[in-house]
Amino acid sequence: MMMDSEYHVDDYEHDHGELGLSGDVFASMKNLRLLDIDGKFTSTQPTFLPDELRWLRWTEYPFLTLPLANMRKLVGLEMVQGDIKHLWNGRKILPNLKFLHLEFLNSLTSFPDVSGAPNIERLILSNCFGLKEVHESLGSHRGLVYLDMNGCMELKRLPSRLEMESLETLILSGCESLERFPEVSPCMTNLSQINLCSCRGIKKLPSSVGYLSNLSFLNLTDCVNLKNIPNSICGLKNLRCLHLHNCMKLNNLPKKLKSMKFLEELWIGFTHYYLRPKMSVGVHSLTSLSSLRKLNLSGRQIEEESFPRNLDAFFSLEELYLSGNSKLVQLPSIISHLSRLKRLELNECNRLESLCMLPSSIQVLKANDCISLRKIRDLSKECKWLYKIWITNCKKILEDEENQRILDKMLQLSFVKKCAAVNHRLSIGIPGTKIPSWIKQEKGGCRITLKLPHKWHTRMMGFVVYGVFDGGWGSHCDCPRITFSIVSDGNLIPKSEVHYYMRFTTGTAKNGNVWISYMPLGFFQQMYHDLQPEDWFHIEGKLDISVMLTNGTPSLRCGAHVIYKEDVQQITPCISDYGNVVHVDDEDLGYDESISGNTYVYEEKFDEKSLMPLKSRTSTRCRTKHMYCFTQCSSSGGI
Repeated sequence: MMMDSEYHVDDYEHDHGELGLSGDVFASMKNLRLLDIDGKFTSTQPTFLPDELRWLRWTEYPFLTLPLANMRKLVGLEMVQGDIKHLWNGRKILPNLKFLHLEFLNSLTSFPDVSGAPNIERLILSNCFGLKEVHESLGSHRGLVYLDMNGCMELKRLPSRLEMESLETLILSGCESLERFPEVSPCMTNLSQINLCSCRGIKKLPSSVGYLSNLSFLNLTDCVNLKNIPNSICGLKNLRCLHLHNCMKLNNLPKKLKSMKFLEELWIGFTHYYLRPKMSVGVHSLTSLSSLRKLNLSGRQIEEESFPRNLDAFFSLEELYLSGNSKLVQLPSIISHLSRLKRLELNECNRLESLCMLPSSIQVLKANDCISLRKIRDLSKECKWLYKIWITNCKKILEDEENQRILDKMLQLSFVKKCAAVNHRLSIGIPGTKIPSWIKQEKGGCRITLKLPHKWHTRMMGFVVYGVFDGGWGSHCDCPRITFSIVSDGNLIPKSEVHYYMRFTTGTAKNGNVWISYMPLGFFQQMYHDLQPEDWFHIEGKLDISVMLTNGTPSLRCGAHVIYKEDVQQITPCISDYGNVVHVDDEDLGYDESISGNTYVYEEKFDEKSLMPLKSRTSTRCRTKHMYCFTQCSSSGGI
């Protein structure tokens, strides 16, 4: 039965002076298949729900229980936020239930018996902060494929044994009170992903994890009380990613780690470099990992002499993280032979004095807050693939005239045009306050406006935006951010409703940093994805641009420059086919959805993207009604 009209509680209250409809409002809707409600639709708890209902979604459900007496045909149940305390009591027969999405239900303290719902495939039970226990039947559910219990901070115990033969993904990130990980059955050959990030109560994993023959991803980041990893894990031939970041009490890596020849990602560093790790790691012990593509040793104190002279075994390495190393004075020369290395991070290596002998394959280089750094090479010339260079707060570089000339070359228009010619982004952050002379439109403060003439998008290649910041921009979360807003006189795009309440400051910073970024027009247009290609012909007016840090600090000066197609017509790219190059992950290069009307935000994200708890996109979207945020923990936007 289709409903001919929609009920709006606000209208009902205005006309009748009552709080919603009566609890038996659904009694006459016996053939109703789909019910989607937001908020307090009925004045009292519903007394009846139609037996024919296939899908029920009720956001902010205001009552303690839900009448699911005869819901044998129900396929999906979604409840996000609300006051429900008991989903159901005892064993409820729900033979067709496949999808169960429960999120931010803070009054829910236990999860019921699901043995009467054998066909559940996907269960999201996340951010239920009061949840303390789940029924033992969950551990033996044979049909469940996806289980997400992220953020259930009070959950202490799971079923003692997991016998879930269909399970592929298990997410328990943020379950801080969880005391132990269950034993697993040999039948669990389909489980491929386990995320235990921030499960601070877990001290060990059972040796039975060796039965998980298809496991490819295991995240134990921030398991600060984890003391050992069983050797059985080294027998998992399909394990590709092992994250042990910030495991402070982990004394030793498994003895047979060197046998994991198919491992592609290994994170054994520390985000907080001041924490002294108990476990010592020798790079020599890792050279047998010939498939390794990403290696994170941040916070490990490894001297140059400790690196092996032959890194040929690391020929597959694409990303190397050495940030927070206070013993490293210069990079081992052998690193220049890593022909596939695309990302190198050396933030807060406070004794590092030079950046030389880098592999030509480098695309992203970060050496922020290296306070002893005195010497750099001409990166714009030697590293033809480089598109992101951050060496902020390295003041000693400016003491050498040759270094100053190299920094000036990085800010030349020709370097920007080279990226524009291959339609690629560029992001440069360097110490100083010098503004390139070729940027004609610049002013004090953090806001500037560009005029958009008729058919402007057919002539432009992209935008250059720059900002000068005081000396507070470092290697962590305070990253550059641009806010764009198209203001048009026509009706196609309405005037922005966002107001800018910022401290407009003029002048220059004594110990500042300069950030210059190029955004191709195509990427800019992706933000306005609701527009059709023909719509751009009708957009005229102006583009408001604001430049600040993600902590809200505005730039001291900002500017913008347009790169036109004729500017790059005479440039012969040194890269024959940039599109076929395998780039590092651009998860830290993106944009947020519209924050109001026609206003979009484009920002550099904090780069610890792999530390983000694995979660469903649905889970992320439901946190707010008016803004969708696509994020990855700690994770990975910007130019």
